Amino acid sequence: MSTSLSQNAVEVVVEEGGSATFGFDATYTGSSDDPVVADITVGAKRYRLAGSPSASGKTFTVNLETVPFPAGGLARSEVVFRLCKTSSCATVYPGSTQTFTVDLDVRLGDWAGFQRNAAHTGYVPVNYDVADFEKAWEWTDTDPSSWIRPPAATRGRILATVGRDGGMAYDQSAKLYSFDTSGNSDWSYNLGEQFDLSGPTLSNGMVHVTSMVSSSNSNPQWVFDLNTGGFLNQMKFASQWHAFNQPTALGNQVFVAAGRYGEVLYAYDAARGTLQWQMERIGGGWADGKTVAVDADYVYYPANVALDIIDRRNGVIKQSIADPQTSVTDVSTFASAPVLGDDGLVFLFAGNKSFVSSAEIIAVSTVQNRILWRSNAQYSTAFAVAGDTIYAVRNDAHVLAALDAKTGAQKWAVPLPVDEGLYGGKSFHGNVVVTENLVFASDHDTTWAVDLKAGNHPIVWEAPTGGRLIITPDNQLLTTGVRENRKLTAYNLF
Repeated sequence: MSTSLSQNAVEVVVEEGGSATFGFDATYTGSSDDPVVADITVGAKRYRLAGSPSASGKTFTVNLETVPFPAGGLARSEVVFRLCKTSSCATVYPGSTQTFTVDLDVRLGDWAGFQRNAAHTGYVPVNYDVADFEKAWEWTDTDPSSWIRPPAATRGRILATVGRDGGMAYDQSAKLYSFDTSGNSDWSYNLGEQFDLSGPTLSNGMVHVTSMVSSSNSNPQWVFDLNTGGFLNQMKFASQWHAFNQPTALGNQVFVAAGRYGEVLYAYDAARGTLQWQMERIGGGWADGKTVAVDADYVYYPANVALDIIDRRNGVIKQSIADPQTSVTDVSTFASAPVLGDDGLVFLFAGNKSFVSSAEIIAVSTVQNRILWRSNAQYSTAFAVAGDTIYAVRNDAHVLAALDAKTGAQKWAVPLPVDEGLYGGKSFHGNVVVTENLVFASDHDTTWAVDLKAGNHPIVWEAPTGGRLIITPDNQLLTTGVRENRKLTAYNLF
């Protein structure tokens, strides 16, 4: 009994969060007095049979579909079709076995900067099975005092900056590194002595890094070629001993919140290396760690006393929504960014906020032009938003909490076993990252994955490294460590 397929191979491309259906017809010749049963073996986890094969005469139609929110990457796999006399396939008809090749490319987006994207959601639309998790590689800088900033990643490449921070002596240069998915550095760039610097941000084939040489009007905003590490441009901005979050970039535009005394937002054309506009916000407060959110039309600037919505084209404030409970004198640091949600909602911390300190979360409605709710508790580090839920950590209670994005009410909370770091005190040190089925959080030396689907939301995986977290388009979870445990560690998630 001979079998032929309508096609022997298929190329399938799926954008992140999407799905695809595909398949083939299998037609056989010859006949048998015994039953003819189709048996199909799928040789991959990212797609499956879409129902049982249907028969019409001597042709079986095999339909396949991607699983919900498949893991990223390009991989080749095979579907084996054969005809059997029984459903157990104890006897295979000779000549009936055929192979169907699937080249499936699931294109996860870049982890481009602070909390992944210009909306800063910290959300990756993918399902992972913790049974697949394993340590992939680890890298430690040759200078033991280097501090690894939050990384960024595109397919096949990871970017990280290392160097001193404002509280350390000038004892080493700042560097930008590019790594492949095996942890090998293919290029690096020496930025020289910098008082402080940001982690990298990616857009349009460019790498953006904010740094400060001194308290002056001529601090550098760097632009590098993503593929080669070649220097492209450097713009200037004013700053006074600030610490920097990752800048926000979209297309060729990159935005830096700084200013000699804070209160200034700079917009650059990174491809040309020119200043497009700058907006001085009187009462906007200090710029330490401040990052803006950006969408197609607007920039969302946390002005401490208000959330300003600014026209991307010209820097004109179109809308300003005041926070009556915050005074400009209350704010010296804002190591965070607004997070863009659905239905015109923007979420952000209220008032003064270092990365590991605690503050209330507020929800601002750009449609109703007001603050909708203010959280009852205070939360630390950077939270994540997926759909109708905010995932945030609390240093006072040492829990990961899920909040209703519409009301701020707590849906559930799960304790995490945070321990004391080198400097004492139990504290979360990493940002929160959420996928379709897991939430990741960390302290200084441990990372946990919490199950979103199980009713009691148990911890289902942990790793012996912590610090800042990202998930790359190649399905690697990266941890940076903190000052007592500086190393870049990668875990394969798929």
